[in-house]
Amino acid sequence: MIGFPPRYGTTYFLENRSAAEQLVIFWLAVEKMGWQLSEVTSNSITAFTNFSLRSWNEQVSIRFTPEEINLFSVSTGVQVLDFGRNRQNIKRLLKAVAAIAAETPGETLTTVYEERQHRIRPEGETIHLTRSRPVVAGFMQVFRPVKGYFITPIIIVLNVFIFLLLTNKWLFPESSGWAPHQDVLERAGASFKPLTLFGEPWRLVTSSFLHADVLHLFFNMYGIMVCGIYLEPLLGRWRFLLVYILCGIMASLSSLWWYDITPTLGASGAVFGLFGFILTLSLHHFLEPGERRALLTSIGLYIVLSFSTIFLSTNFDHASHIGGLLAGMLLAQLLYAGLQKNATRSVMVRSTALATALMLVIISAVYVLLPRDVTDYMAKRARLDENYILASGVYHARNDEERMKWLKNYSIYYMDENLRIMDEIDRLSLSIDSKQQNKLLRKLYNTRKQLFTWNYQTLHEGRNRYDKQILEAMHDLEKMHRQLNY
Repeated sequence: MIGFPPRYGTTYFLENRSAAEQLVIFWLAVEKMGWQLSEVTSNSITAFTNFSLRSWNEQVSIRFTPEEINLFSVSTGVQVLDFGRNRQNIKRLLKAVAAIAAETPGETLTTVYEERQHRIRPEGETIHLTRSRPVVAGFMQVFRPVKGYFITPIIIVLNVFIFLLLTNKWLFPESSGWAPHQDVLERAGASFKPLTLFGEPWRLVTSSFLHADVLHLFFNMYGIMVCGIYLEPLLGRWRFLLVYILCGIMASLSSLWWYDITPTLGASGAVFGLFGFILTLSLHHFLEPGERRALLTSIGLYIVLSFSTIFLSTNFDHASHIGGLLAGMLLAQLLYAGLQKNATRSVMVRSTALATALMLVIISAVYVLLPRDVTDYMAKRARLDENYILASGVYHARNDEERMKWLKNYSIYYMDENLRIMDEIDRLSLSIDSKQQNKLLRKLYNTRKQLFTWNYQTLHEGRNRYDKQILEAMHDLEKMHRQLNY
């Protein structure tokens, strides 16, 4: 891998051939390879390889100069390693070029050039997100602002700096070197509904700059780098920053809509917003068909695989990811008119102002309409936990008589009390996640009450006729405890 995206580049010489003949030879070679031709200008050819085990929709760029021919094969999308595919693309292309150059006389090449001249497009007419030159050619250049990659490294540096600050043992002894402590993250600005909705809305922004551990930080920073390389040159510095922040805020709001008592943090929602932006551009005819297909394949597959984890793990904030993704797609739609090559400055300003205004209206409306009974909910959840602990006092009874008395007067009573509190909770305005948990909690308390009742009857009757029901109830309780992280 040479730089990002993964690429391979080399130079080539075709001696005793005119510029037109060189162009046609490579044109015919691309067709012989079966690649999808994207663009032909008087000085360049751009094509995309097929998606297979041998190649993954790499962009192949051929640049003709008076001195030499520059060849690049560049991976598209979110690939980290190319496993030698880019080198093989160029190697196979040059093999085809050598065969065509040896077999085809100059007169034939001239005739083909004249027949195809109407298909040669003006230089710079087409928009490409995938670059021929490396933007990040080494690790340190990830953090170095340059033209077309200026805001992106600043965002990365800010995230890394905050992470290093919060994991500093001198400043925050409770944190480890690999992960800030949860209390530190909450104080630093993680989004937590009882705080964010009640006087601290700034957490909607700050939460996007906090990360739970080193891997969380690394993958999000990689995503920001990938998207920044594609989008910042297209949007410009300030529009790119605007899209990033608005997607991050919408991601945080989506998380608050889904969760009541779970703190949320991380840049992944904003990153998904940037991917959603690229995905929407790829769905339009904004890009050349070859690049559009390549980006749709790579980024679409990444998004599908990311969301597939919803069936495998509960540690991902999918509400944030979906909110950011939809925000990015909407922003791409709103900014689309100002991204055209022939767009005037007034069109760019108008589309940006419209996108900003509409997103701020949506953000304000969602913020106001979010369920806000979280304080009452947390108080009632605390009472539920206290009652649950008190009911378990039966397990400390010293004999059967004391155990029967505790079951009858306390354990069953506290479970009835919890079921009554659950009726009160059901009348609160709560998030989807809380409502799902509440269904499980009600089942838990019902099962626990039945268990206590069967234990009491076993002791009262003096025989083990309820052993089967007790074992099944204990198995169900263990399963529910795991689901609720009790």
